[in-house]
Amino acid sequence: MLFSSYIFIFAFLPIMLIGFYILRFYNFVYAKVFLLCGSLFFYGFWNFLYLPLLLFSIIINFLLHKSILSAGGGAKYRLIVGICFNLLLLFIFKYTTFFLENFRLLTLFFNINIEVPILNIVLPLAISFFTFQQIAFLVDTYRQKIDNNTFLDYCLFVSFFPQLIAGPIVHHSEMMPQFKNNNVSLQKAIKGIFIFSIGLFKKVYIADSFAKWADSGFKIVEGGGVLNIFESWVTSLSYTFQLYFDFSGYCDMAIGLGLLFGIMLPINFNSPYKALNITDFWRRWHITLGRFLKEYLYIPLGGNKLTFGRTLINLFIVAFLSGIWHGAGYGFVIWGALHGIAMVSHRIYSTIKKDFAFFNTLFYKALCWFITFNFLNISWIFFRSENVSGAINLLKGMFGVVWIGELSIDYMKLLVLVCGVLFVLYLKNSIEMLENFKDNKKSAIFSGILFYASVIYMGAVPYVKFIYFNF
Repeated sequence: MLFSSYIFIFAFLPIMLIGFYILRFYNFVYAKVFLLCGSLFFYGFWNFLYLPLLLFSIIINFLLHKSILSAGGGAKYRLIVGICFNLLLLFIFKYTTFFLENFRLLTLFFNINIEVPILNIVLPLAISFFTFQQIAFLVDTYRQKIDNNTFLDYCLFVSFFPQLIAGPIVHHSEMMPQFKNNNVSLQKAIKGIFIFSIGLFKKVYIADSFAKWADSGFKIVEGGGVLNIFESWVTSLSYTFQLYFDFSGYCDMAIGLGLLFGIMLPINFNSPYKALNITDFWRRWHITLGRFLKEYLYIPLGGNKLTFGRTLINLFIVAFLSGIWHGAGYGFVIWGALHGIAMVSHRIYSTIKKDFAFFNTLFYKALCWFITFNFLNISWIFFRSENVSGAINLLKGMFGVVWIGELSIDYMKLLVLVCGVLFVLYLKNSIEMLENFKDNKKSAIFSGILFYASVIYMGAVPYVKFIYFNF
């Protein structure tokens, strides 16, 4: 059930809202139980077999939370058990097949006579998200930042359907107080509809449109073909913009849905393509993932409190593991390594004193943006391609290593891509629009037009799931 589907918008969501508000009028606990049941149904709707795993993870982690609270001197060992449990669960379902396939290749390469089974384990939805979320919860329990919580509130904290499938990776301090003292209001609901409509339009009208060009090009290069230089750049840029509007649209819709239930989810996306360097990009892209990696990996590794060399190593480790977190494949390994190298390079560059007037000029800032954006565009190719050879084939076409016939330019595609650049650079993002929101006719007409256009367009194109559902 996608947020951008008729069954969600016109069936599931209205039922959830009506049931939640009626029950909340009588007893908020009943409303929370209803919201939990709806969230579990939403998760199980994709594949009922996923549901027992989610429930198993929730129950075990809640018991570990209680165990750590009462452990006294043995809390550290129970925390280690909890972290190992969550990472093992993630490894089994997300990385086992990748590991076995590569181990099998090694046995063939060294001519070792070992029969390696190849298991086709289906990746459960959202396992990366709810695993990290619960690891953070256990760590903060050990750090004595969390008091006793009810099982109901904990279940909602993990499974609240607007953020369950693709984030944000929420923090207990953001969510638990809202589940204990829910504050619904008409103003929140109106804002929720407003930003949900913006996100829906981004997803179905913009992201899914770019997806057609991206999928068409990647299908060719992944199959061993090559494209001319223009179509190669169209393919890479189309995916760059597809991913931007797809993830941005999801984040907007998640925030909007949360507001409809009186819950404010954390901001997870803030115009990342405006970034002038890779560090700034990661402060703007998937903000809650970056926050998790900083608080629960980078700082425990020593952060920037040790030697400069160790700081660089820590930066690379965090960026590299963010790639592994996204998926089990060499493309994600390369993507993570590229971002690790970029983070290290920027940190070294940042140590250079910039006292010259040139560093404050518009030209210098434009150059920084150009380098950053093109690095992102190139690195996304490995993120998207289903095989490394496809990524290499696309890069060959982009940089003229191969040349196919006469160069022909589709000026309509060129215009659309130029508009994409202008949109991400100069238009207000949805969070800025939400902060400056005014409940008036102009806002109502604006969101109404976006919602109507999206709903009509949904009927003309097949459903395309959100990209981050794969992780």
